[in-house]
Order: sequence, then structure tokens, then C-alpha cells
Amino acid sequence: METISFRLPNLGRILAAGLFSLAAFASASPGQVLRTQANVAVEVAFTSQRHHVNSFVEVVLDVEFTDSTGKTKKVPAFWAGGEIWKVRFASPTLGKQSYRSICSDHADKGLDGVTGTVEIEPYQGANPLYKHGQLRIAADHRHFEHVDGTSFFWLADTWWKALSKRLTWEGFQELTADRVGKGFSAVQIVCGPYPDELPFQPLWENEGGLPYKTKEFSAVNPSYFDYADRRFAHLVDSGIVPVIVGGWGRGDCDAMRMVGIEGIKRHWRYLIARYWAYPTVWITGGEAQGPEWTKVALMIRATDPCDRPISIHPQQSGRLSVTDEGAVNFDMLQTGHGDMAAGMAAIPQLKAAVARQPAMPALIGEFCYEGHMQSAYQDVERYVFWASMLSGAAGLTYGAAGVWHASVDGDPGVQSAPGVNRVYDLTTWKEGMAYPGSTQIGLGKRLLETLPWSRFEPHPEWAEADSFAAGVPGEARVVYQPRRGVYNWTGTIVKGLEADVPYHAFYFDPVRGKQFDAGDFMRVDPEHTPVFRHSSAVLADDPLDGWQDAGTATRRVDGKLIGQKGMLTILPKIDVADATASVEARSDAEAGLMLRYHDKDNYVVALYSPLLHAIYIHDRRSGDYGEMLGKVEVRDLGPRITLTATVCGDNAIMELRDGVRKVATQSVRIANRSKGSAGLWMYQVGDHQEYSNYRLSDATGKLTRPVIVFSEFRAPGLPSPQDWVLVLRRIR
Repeated sequence: METISFRLPNLGRILAAGLFSLAAFASASPGQVLRTQANVAVEVAFTSQRHHVNSFVEVVLDVEFTDSTGKTKKVPAFWAGGEIWKVRFASPTLGKQSYRSICSDHADKGLDGVTGTVEIEPYQGANPLYKHGQLRIAADHRHFEHVDGTSFFWLADTWWKALSKRLTWEGFQELTADRVGKGFSAVQIVCGPYPDELPFQPLWENEGGLPYKTKEFSAVNPSYFDYADRRFAHLVDSGIVPVIVGGWGRGDCDAMRMVGIEGIKRHWRYLIARYWAYPTVWITGGEAQGPEWTKVALMIRATDPCDRPISIHPQQSGRLSVTDEGAVNFDMLQTGHGDMAAGMAAIPQLKAAVARQPAMPALIGEFCYEGHMQSAYQDVERYVFWASMLSGAAGLTYGAAGVWHASVDGDPGVQSAPGVNRVYDLTTWKEGMAYPGSTQIGLGKRLLETLPWSRFEPHPEWAEADSFAAGVPGEARVVYQPRRGVYNWTGTIVKGLEADVPYHAFYFDPVRGKQFDAGDFMRVDPEHTPVFRHSSAVLADDPLDGWQDAGTATRRVDGKLIGQKGMLTILPKIDVADATASVEARSDAEAGLMLRYHDKDNYVVALYSPLLHAIYIHDRRSGDYGEMLGKVEVRDLGPRITLTATVCGDNAIMELRDGVRKVATQSVRIANRSKGSAGLWMYQVGDHQEYSNYRLSDATGKLTRPVIVFSEFRAPGLPSPQDWVLVLRRIR
């Protein structure tokens, strides 16, 4: 057995100086009634009455806790140094619970057969981890939740080496406060051999030294774990779940090969004993796989008093890294580093994991660290977050250069050859902490938490091919539209809407967190909606004589009004705000219905274009036609068509019929709200137009909020050409 030298600090001096924050633990000796609150860990100390040469290896101590219903829970205890052993306990069950110790050395009456009582009172604070309790897999096997059924949104950060002393205690607190402020809910952190480093190097030390004296982990250093306690307790007290990784298994830093499976199991029993009473998640190993790591995962599940989430941080997939899928209960992925191409490639891997059966929560546990190797900045982080969450992920783990490896100024890096050191980059943890991607995905989490996100299911059929969509039908929809181009303001399209469900829509800026209103709307069946029917309040019925030309001259032939390019013909003595107009026309030339006409530069026109094979609306203001509002394609028409248009309030809508088919725009927002005249229009497409059977009627109250749409919602143009999130909430 090889012994590794290390130093023990004066723990009595440290504790007396108040350097540890042990508020999470109320302590007692056996025989005392210990009181605590629901889900808050308590600690009972036992004193051995017999000397053991190596208590860590020679003695196994468990404590059975029994609640008032007779249900028991077997909890592993841990050696705390000298003759002291400790057990930690937490429970959501109120009332008194008795305990009895069970020691492998039955002759040691300080450890075996010791009894006592813990009384659990209601939790009085606001910490969600204590208020709602330990984590577990939700009943849908797609998400995480607390033991009281409250959903848990996994947004984790990567702090692999944050127990090392190069990230000082003050720095650890600063980083924690930053992540709490940004909305993170978990931290992935290694408590064991680190990646990219060999164990027992000085880089592995914390303030208490190295965690073990021997390479086979047969002699533990409790002082290391005392200092680790302080950091884990601080995370939990701050509302962040520690996701504890027991070591690394990649070939160049394979803890299993160095320590052996028995040593890894001893290490994991020690971790469980010290930290199971916290709301933690277990990661068996980092980049670990195969039958030996599977055995360790099964041992963890058998030893852990709670059936908490457990997986492997993999080279690809956690559930595919084990030889028995029962060893894990959620799938963690590593999808590769790089820039946007790597970020985009991560999503098909996630979708494949979500689709695997039997169902497990799936999430990406490592992808493009922000700023890693001077690549993968905030746009990549936003893309992977939104694409993941709208593709069925249970959450996402972010990472930033500098933070994941706890880099500091002057960090010597990792020795890759004698005398040669390498570092991933020169980014420090403080610099990485400030990268904007962490803020931006935190904003995304806060938005989703205002929606029923835990019941979302992916609905790619709701969105265009380059977008992602998810939600609850009839309740809420979210569409993420990635950036399309520098000058592309094209609005987001939402397909497959439910009929007669009113929605409010807004754009969410995933960079700044601002919201831009996109209006209220509702899909209706155009065969049954009344907006195209004339009311009994007829204002004009086929008045094809006496019109006034404001553009090129028109003429009347056989009851038809005939116009050419540049036609603006106005119906006199009409001054109305809300009206429905209809007219028959030819399909081989432009045709348009004008409403709220003030002058040749200000009016609303609902038009058909044979050149564009489409119908749409212009809200012409100060001589500018503006956008083609509500544009819908229409082809293969008969020779005669009927156009109908309605303006009411700040909405406008139009329809085209040719005797066989009917096509309608959604209702669109217009700025022209004031009274005006009505008329007929032709701009420049076609030889001439022949209008007949014109009718105008009052439309007061016919077309009000919400906007009416058919089959799909075409949102207004984007506020700027970047990636956007469109949110639809049902109006109650």
C-alpha cells in the first residue's frame, strides 16, 4: 500500500474562528432529542469505544431511522476523524423519528446499538430546496421534481474543479452569488479525481489538503471533506443543487484504473454518507463507461437512502455508457465542443435521447463551453438552450471557459510532458463568470418559468423548418426562430392553431429579456365567421355611377366600371371608419378595395395581385405603402373573382372567392383608424380591370380584438434581424 503524504490543518482553530458555515446542521449526541425542520439536514455524532487501526476501511456503520408509520430508512454514516463517526439525516416527514445504529463491530458499544430520536418540524424559510425537498424523477419520466411534486427546472453550470483551493472560499461565494442572481439552479462539481489532472497533484488540494492518503483510496483525509462540506452547504443554502461527480474515467485520467473498483466504491459510500441529506444529484463518473462503472452506479443506487436522480457524465450518452440501464434514471449527454456548427449538431443527439424508450429525462450536460478555445460565444449558448428546451430536454448544463477548470491568473496548467505545461486558455474564472451567455440563458429560464414549461411537449409541426416549437395545445406555445440573415425581418409563423382559442402573442428578446407585443389573435373557420358578411346597414349598393376619379380616368360599360393603371376612384359622400366592402373583378389584372381613404397618399387598400399570385393589405401612409400585411398565396383562379374587405378599429382583413375556392388573410393591425371614404384601385398590373356589383355596409363591432387568422398565425415582422422567441399565451 503506497502512502501519499499530506498535511492536516488545525480544525479546532478553524472552527473556533468561525470559518465554517454549519447553520445547515443541528448537532446532538446519542440519547438527545434532536429537532430540525423538514428537509433540513441534522447530524448525530458517535464516539467509538474501541480503537481501530483504520476506521475508514475496518468499520462499516449504518443508522436506521424509523418514522411514526413504521417506515425505515437505512443511512450510511462516515468516519469524521479520530474516534468520531457521524450520520446526517433529513426528511420531509413531520413528527418524531427514532434511530438505531448498526455497526460491523458489534463489540463497539459506542457505535453499535445506539438509539435516539429526531423530531421533524415544518420548514419555516423560503429556500426552495428545503421548502420542496429532495429531487426525484417526475412521473412523466421527462422532468425532475421535488418530493412534494413541485417541478424543478435544471439550469446547471459546470464547475468541475471548484473544490480546489485555487478557487478561494471568497471566490466560491462570489461565483455562487453571480449564478444565483442569473437564475441557475444546479452546479456540476467533481468531488474526487479531476479531469485532465492526475490525482495527488497539488492542483487537487483544497484548504484541507488531499482527499486521500493512498492511491487505492484506503486512507481518507476527513479534513478535505470538511472543507468540501462548507462549499456544498453554501450552494444548498443559496438554493443551488450540487450535482456531485465522483471522479473521472477517461483514458488519460482514469480513476477506475488507478484506484480500482473497491476503492471507488469506498469513495462513493463516503460521498453518500456525507451528502445524501442534501438535495443532491449523483453523477457516477465523468466520461466513464463500461461494466465496472455500471457496478459502481448500481452500488450508489443500493446505498443511497433516496431514489434521487443519478447518471453518468458521458463521452456521448449516460444511459448508453452503462451495461445495465437500471443503473441510471436520467440520460446526460456530451455533444462536443466548437462553434455554432457544434451547437447545431447537439440538438439531433438530444432528440435521439428524448426518443429512446423506456423514457428518461434527457439533457445535455456538456456542449460548447462559452469562450472555450476562443469560440462558442453567447449566440451558440442561446441556440442550444432554446433548441434543447423546445425539443423535450429536462434542462441544460452551461459551461464557460475559466469557470469549469477554476482558472486563475498564473495558473500553471496541466503537465503534459516533463517541463511542459498546457492550459486550455488564459481565461480566468472571473472573466468566464462575466460572459454574457450565462445571463441570456438565465433570462430564458425565467421566461419559461412563467409558462407551464414542465408540461411542454415538442411540436416541430407548429413551426417552420428552421425553428423549434413546444407547448401545451390550447394553453401556451413557444417558438424559437434562429437568426436568419442580416436584413431579414420576416415574422415568425405558427402553424396548426386550434380553432376558437384566443391567444396573446409577444416577441421575447433572448439577448436582453425585453418583450415586444405582437397582439391578440384567434383562428376561426372562414366558412362560419361573420366578418365577411354585409350587415343590414347598407351604405352603398352597386353605385357604379357618380364616382370621382382621383387617378386615371374610368368609364362605365354595360354596368361595369372599367379602369386602367393608376386608377383611384372614390365613392363620394362616404365618411366611415368601420365598414365592409365587396366587389367583383377580373382575375387577370390587379384589383383593390380602398377604405378609410383620406387622400391619394393615405388609405387602406385590400388587393389581389396576379403578378405575385397573392392577396394582401397595404396601410398606405404619407405615400408609403409599407409592408404586404397578411400576404397569402392564391393560384389557378377562375376568370371572375369577388374581393371582400373589412376594417374595424385597428384591424383589417380581406377575402377572395372565385366561385370554387375561398382564400383569406388573417386580420392585420393598421395605424389608419380615422373615418374616410371608400373606393376602387388598380396600380399597374394588367391591361385593365372591370368592376361590378360593388357593395358597402357598416361593420361596427364586427372585427375587434383578437386578430382573426386562418390555419396559421403570421406574426408581425421581427423587431430586429436576430434570433427571437415568439410566445403565445391563451387569453382567459
